[in-house]
Amino acid sequence: MLQSGYKTPLPAALKETPMTTVGILLRRIGTNRVTCLTNVALKRNGHKPMENTETAKTTKQYKDTVFRTLFGSSKNFLELYNAVTGETHPGDTDVTLFPANSLIAKFNDLAGLIGNQFVAFFEHQSTISKNLPLRLLSYATDALFLNIVDRDKLYGSALVSIPTPRFYVLYNGEQTLQTREMKLSDAFAVKETEPALELTVKVADINYGSGSPLLDRSISLKGYSFLISEIHRNQRSGMLRDQAIITALDYCIKQDILKDFLTDNYAEVIKMLNYEYDAEAEKRVLLQEGRQEGMQKGMQIGRLEGRLEGVQEGRLEGVQEGRLEGQARVLELMKSGHTLNEIEDILRLEHERGNQNAEF
Repeated sequence: MLQSGYKTPLPAALKETPMTTVGILLRRIGTNRVTCLTNVALKRNGHKPMENTETAKTTKQYKDTVFRTLFGSSKNFLELYNAVTGETHPGDTDVTLFPANSLIAKFNDLAGLIGNQFVAFFEHQSTISKNLPLRLLSYATDALFLNIVDRDKLYGSALVSIPTPRFYVLYNGEQTLQTREMKLSDAFAVKETEPALELTVKVADINYGSGSPLLDRSISLKGYSFLISEIHRNQRSGMLRDQAIITALDYCIKQDILKDFLTDNYAEVIKMLNYEYDAEAEKRVLLQEGRQEGMQKGMQIGRLEGRLEGVQEGRLEGVQEGRLEGQARVLELMKSGHTLNEIEDILRLEHERGNQNAEF
């Protein structure tokens, strides 16, 4: 049994850092510990120890995921496609996966041709972004022109046929799934009954125990969902993350769940899962801290503008309106991608311009 009583002294330079951020930094510092624990598990199961993740060389320019690796074979990709669509394409169906590179891996998990009739795009998400249809529109266009369409033929008179595109999001987050379909037209400024351009994304819950029929139609997808649920269960029982991952992998292998895949890719799966959890945790922490800092800054600026406006107008309503407008303006600028320093400069300039206009 692996011991979980590992402690790392907090460096002095981190004492003033928010504790949520410190957690991420310590997880990054603890990469060697993950390697050490993984090697213990590898030796126990008769596998070759893995290299130190800080010094190991790799030819890949992107981080793979367990989902992409598991369904990155023609056999499993077809199994996943049949499960999601409910269709029954035979095992000898011609499947062509789009080659992975740093750009593709960044924006899309999996995409490929099914019998030259359909082109399927899969996104695996633990949080649902309403911008997925727009993101997939961009990626689908690039993928079609890179892998299928002959650009020279576009200028001829004959119709250039393309496979029918289908888009899917497979969700395994902790929140209750609120939508089963997303459309590109949801983002349009002007709503139309028949939009000239549309892209529809089907959303499916693949959480183990969700009752989704997809899991019964794909043994690989059901095994993957069970593995993730076991990791979460182990963490809830008090295990550290790396121990929870290794324990879940060992249990799945013993229960003949994804046994061949996990046995053949044991060390790589551990590294990928640790990376995935680090990336997901970092996104949550940065979003949370950004919201907190933005709200605090917005309240400060809102109070200041509220006081100024309240004094000028001599009314209590001015203070309240100033606070609300200040907060709303800060959130608007944050959504546009401005940093807090840029927001402060923009508000200062707007305030100065407002004063100048008032003088005239």
